[in-house]
Amino acid sequence: MSNANSYIGVDLHKKTCFITVMNQAGKIKKQTEISTDTDKVAKFFAKHTDASVAVESTMNWIPFYENLESLGCSVVLSNPLATKAIASARIKNDKVDSRVLADLLRTNLLPLAYIQPREIRDLKELVRQRVNYVEWRTRVKNKIHSVLFKNNLKHDFTCLYGKAGMVWLRGLELRDIYRQELDRYLETLDLLDKQINEMSDEIMKTAKTDYDCKLLMTIPGISYFTALVIKSEIGDIGRFASAGKLCAYAGLIPSTYASAEKIRFGRITKRGSKWLRRALVDAVTSGSKHPSRLCYFYRKLKKNKGTGKAKVATARKLATIIFAMLTDKQPFREFAPVKQR
Repeated sequence: MSNANSYIGVDLHKKTCFITVMNQAGKIKKQTEISTDTDKVAKFFAKHTDASVAVESTMNWIPFYENLESLGCSVVLSNPLATKAIASARIKNDKVDSRVLADLLRTNLLPLAYIQPREIRDLKELVRQRVNYVEWRTRVKNKIHSVLFKNNLKHDFTCLYGKAGMVWLRGLELRDIYRQELDRYLETLDLLDKQINEMSDEIMKTAKTDYDCKLLMTIPGISYFTALVIKSEIGDIGRFASAGKLCAYAGLIPSTYASAEKIRFGRITKRGSKWLRRALVDAVTSGSKHPSRLCYFYRKLKKNKGTGKAKVATARKLATIIFAMLTDKQPFREFAPVKQR
């Protein structure tokens, strides 16, 4: 049992949050609903700085957590999937959820989610922002292809968005409605290119000065961007007890169904960080173009098991290599055997 004077469970929503305050004996001292406005949250918790606070991981947990952190409160983040597995109930509402969080925190039974330091959260925000902008740019390019299709126009450019292709697009004679539509898309494309380049420069600058990123970039297929994605998702490698734990965090381990003496393995769990899993799979795809042991491993599996299974298996092997590299602070060595951990 924790040594805090009181325990607070917070059922957090977009505009409001329901709060249960519980003492060490498990008796409810107060239950109330307040606004999630920064000032009102600060006013309430300023009276409970000696309490231990539990909040479930939701979309808006970061500003709530940082607000309480600035007040000196002890805040933990609960794992929503594991918490629901422990505290499933027929009756479910905000009052019950906040009480359950406080009670699980009081009895040290609350499944916790890892809270990364602010500098790592900032890196994560930067790389995810770039991913979003690239996705928007792809949508705009698809819209441009749609305009060309509507006008039955074809081109022979290897890259339509190179210098020659852009000159051709800007010089097309189209009906006014399509010409105006295409001009808007091209203007949006220029703006997105400019913003993506600015973010890319910042990411490259950060990756070149980070030691872990420099280690990761020694692996064939991992660029400065992929290295920073992996770094921002993993954070401190010391929080993983083994390479298997890192693979599980990336959702790359098979689901297991065991009953009596029968054990059956299914598809990968896809639990944890989808961004890390995607980065590892992308690294496998890029690395397959360079001759290496990972490349040969991938090609052999691809021939026997198919592309999908080969990518997942190679990504899992890559995760174990990354665990060894970041733990030992050693660069990638092609012909050195990877330690079994």
